This record gives sequence, structure tokens and C-alpha cells, in this order.
Amino acid sequence: MTTRLVGVRTDYAQMPERLHGWIECRLRSAVVETIPRTGGMSPAVAASLRTATGVTAFVKAVAGHINPDTPSHFRHEMAVLSALPPAPYRPRLLDTYDDGDWVAILLEDVDGRHPDWHDLRERERVLGVVLRQSAELTPAPPALGPELGTVVTGLRTYRDGLEDPSDQELAALPRWAGARLDDLRTLLATTLDAIEQNAFCHWDVRHDNLLIRNDDGQPFILDWGMSRHGPSWGDVAVLGLEWAESPFFDELIDRLELDDEQDRAVTGFLVGIGTYLTMVATHPAPQGLPLLPAFRAELGQRCLIGARRRLDA
Repeated sequence: MTTRLVGVRTDYAQMPERLHGWIECRLRSAVVETIPRTGGMSPAVAASLRTATGVTAFVKAVAGHINPDTPSHFRHEMAVLSALPPAPYRPRLLDTYDDGDWVAILLEDVDGRHPDWHDLRERERVLGVVLRQSAELTPAPPALGPELGTVVTGLRTYRDGLEDPSDQELAALPRWAGARLDDLRTLLATTLDAIEQNAFCHWDVRHDNLLIRNDDGQPFILDWGMSRHGPSWGDVAVLGLEWAESPFFDELIDRLELDDEQDRAVTGFLVGIGTYLTMVATHPAPQGLPLLPAFRAELGQRCLIGARRRLDA
């Protein structure tokens, strides 16, 4: 299983006073306790809050000077959360803020922890919630319109990355992948043709974006910044990246009872994300994300182990 990436977060106190004022106005009381949440790769503020009257909430906030790309992810998430219907496995959206510089999302706080993948029952509960949400969002609710994008955009990026890799990128790939580049390019092309747009995918279902509520074990899925229209198998495949190098990934996919074309598209997805992450890990770290290249390199290599297993099966 993957090494956890702990982001270099911005402290709650570093937000401007206008943003503190908005939060306390929305919660109708002064914030007296903040608990930083450090999991995940974002450099944004992420904190659980408690007010003088005992009200709790969770806030995530960012500005362009912290990272130039994260505000657009937050705005995308705001649009998605505003359109999604309530569900027992999604924190309730309380309010949003956008002054053109700072962007913030205020959510129900979940008193919980990230999953323990060694606990097989907990693993099954998480999978059950992912399957339930995938069924809920297949087909995509009408409020989640085409302007929210498609996973095909990312898959095209994976394909394009293999068209003319630099010497440094090519050297990062395992020898077998470098020797089979033409076959991998063909697979990514056929995957793009085969990908269905019959669901709305979270597309980032991973350990850092999952919480298990302490009092009853209810799993919650968080962080919709990467969500897109895509195939109904998408979120199970993304969750399965946790075990990409293991046959357990294949066991998860087998539960979906996909046809041959869909199953090959899953393999194409694994090839695409594996080659892309491995190659882009050779690039300089983005602003505010110094640990990201190492995370990408490790996950990319694990995905390519799984891709080779599936290709050779």
C-alpha cells in the first residue's frame, strides 16, 4: 500500500480577518478551538473548528498566492457540492466563500479517522459506500452538467505524455514499459475510444479523502475537486489504486462484472496513470507541494506493476 503524503498546510491563523469574520458569522459564535487536518497533498488551510457555543464545522480555504491551481479546484468542488443531493456518506455543505482571491468551503465536521485497510470489515464498509455512491450517480444527476468536465481530459493527458517523452521521463519508466511504448500508446488510444460517460465520478477516492466516523463506523467521502463525468467503474478503480500492485486490485474490478472492453479500459487507465505519474515525478515540485514528486513516483511505479500484471495475464 502507498506511502501517505502529508501536505504542508497553511495555518488557520494565516487567513485574513474577513474570512475569520465570515466563518464566525456563519456559525453564529466565536471560534475557540481549531484542529489542523494535515492529511493529503493540498497546501490549503484545512481545520476542524469548535465555537464558544459548541458548534463544530470543517473549513478548507486557499488563495492563489498559496498555490495558483488550488482555487480552481475549490471552485469546482463548490459547484459540485451545491448540486449533489444529501447522502449519509457525504458531509453536508454549510456555506461557501469566494472574494476573487480567497476561496473557502465550510462543511459539516466529521469526528473520524482515515480507514484502517488492515481491518477487512472496514475495507468492505468503504467499498460498500463507494459502490453505493457510484450507483447513485449513474446516470449523473441532471444538476451535474457537462461544464463540470470529463475524465477523458485526464486520459488524453496521459496519452499525450507518452507521445514524445523526454530522455529524463523515459529513463524513469521501468524497462519493460520503455520497451513496449508503442503497445502502451495503442492501448491508451483504444481506452479513450472505449471510455463511457455514463456516471459522475469522484475520481479521487483514496485514503486521505475518506473518513470513518468514530461513533458508528460510517464511512464518508470528501474532497470533490477532481470529480468529473466518467465511467461507472471509475471510482472503484481509483479506490483500487491503493492496492494497484496487488491482485486485490483485480479482485475489486472483478466484482463489477465488466465486459471485456470495459475491463481492458481499466487496464488502459492503470497504464495511463502509471506512466504519467512516473514521468511527471521527474518535474520540479509545484508551488506549495514539495512532497508531491516523491508521492507521484511511488504511486506511478506501483500502478505500472499492476498494469504489467494485467497485460501479461
